[in-house]
Amino acid sequence: MTKDQGNNLRKRSAWRLVFTQSKVNGAPYYGEQLPAWSWDWPMNTYLQRRLQYLRWHRSTEEAAVS
Repeated sequence: MTKDQGNNLRKRSAWRLVFTQSKVNGAPYYGEQLPAWSWDWPMNTYLQRRLQYLRWHRSTEEAAVS
């Protein structure tokens, strides 16, 4: 068995485990009993700052052309 075949076998086994442990297949499911988590979207991330920067520069360029 090659290394790739061994990796594929492990991946299939992991997915098989996921499906056999699913609620649909009769496995116990405790999702409704888990505590609710409250969270907010991340703020002031690099991508948000970059988008703000690009929008600001586009608006100033459009104002200069007009």
